[in-house]
Amino acid sequence: MSWGFSFQLLPGEDVIDDSTKRQNDIIKPAYSVFLTNKRAVFRFDGLGSSLTKSLFYNEILDAKPAKRLFINYLLVKAKDKEYLLNTSEPEYWSEKIRSVKENIDKFPEGIKERKSVSYERKKVDILDMLITLRKNSLLTEEEFEEKVRLLDSLNL
Repeated sequence: MSWGFSFQLLPGEDVIDDSTKRQNDIIKPAYSVFLTNKRAVFRFDGLGSSLTKSLFYNEILDAKPAKRLFINYLLVKAKDKEYLLNTSEPEYWSEKIRSVKENIDKFPEGIKERKSVSYERKKVDILDMLITLRKNSLLTEEEFEEKVRLLDSLNL
């Protein structure tokens, strides 16, 4: 799972389902869920933030609802650690993640796509970081353009 500054689709990626289009509870959840044909994306919606976490389906071991101190969460077990996410309808999203993961894993061509995307994902993450640095005036326009040209010339 990686942190990102925005949620951008990778080439060939389509959104299958997202929690922003569903009816929410009275209390707004801290995370929105976006399921694509390549990964699950969790966007932190608190305090005006746009930070996102994403997991490719091959990184997800399990997803299930969990209850802590009377609050329902979505528990996502990944290869590296467990994530406890405050989402609306954790039962629905745990089933949906497992279902999409099973369907994606059935198709061998899906595995080839995941491996070929990694360099594109790196470039998108680096570009997001550069844009954020530029927006916060930590890079001048010339420095930003130079870094983008350098990024385009790299074979990640």
